[in-house]
Amino acid sequence: MAATAMTMEPVTAASDRPHPEQALIDRLQAGDQVAYRELYRAYAGEVYRLGRQFVHSDAEAEEVVQEVFVSAFSAIDRFRGHARLKTWLYRITVNRALKRRRWWTRRREVPEEPVSYRLSTGVGPESRAADREALAVVRACLDRLDERKRTVLVLHELEGLDTQQIAEVLQCPRSTVLTRLSRARKAVIQAAEAQGVRLPGEEG
Repeated sequence: MAATAMTMEPVTAASDRPHPEQALIDRLQAGDQVAYRELYRAYAGEVYRLGRQFVHSDAEAEEVVQEVFVSAFSAIDRFRGHARLKTWLYRITVNRALKRRRWWTRRREVPEEPVSYRLSTGVGPESRAADREALAVVRACLDRLDERKRTVLVLHELEGLDTQQIAEVLQCPRSTVLTRLSRARKAVIQAAEAQGVRLPGEEG
């Protein structure tokens, strides 16, 4: 009876698999200027949008973008691929934007355009006017949240990150994110309802 030949593929542990962005990371760490431009083009828009949720003006958001990429390029040699590049850039963005927000808060400056919040818009002018009024109330409620609750709410509701991604951005346990998110939602909903605006108490 002829022996049956068997071939076995080596099993690669998840920790041994190459980082999906490793080629770009290698080029960045080698000082490749083209790679720098690629990273900027790929993520500058998202960094701007996220930063704008925390700072007071478009001009400040542009400054956050510049600070984030200068910081990222100077620190790329220390990047070890434990997170996606996007997650890493979001972490830097949150830190830079919050630093600027604290600076303004200490000076008791009123934001020009506080963070927005997702609200459904009606089709008629009366509905649109009601939505604008509700949005103004929600903005005020969001601005009264403490920094940690407000940050998780922005990342989840406006940026669409799930709770595990938020935990990676903020470098904290997912359970902490879940607690802050639940409390933030509850605080905004209760504050809005106290002013006659009813919001959906969605879970997730």
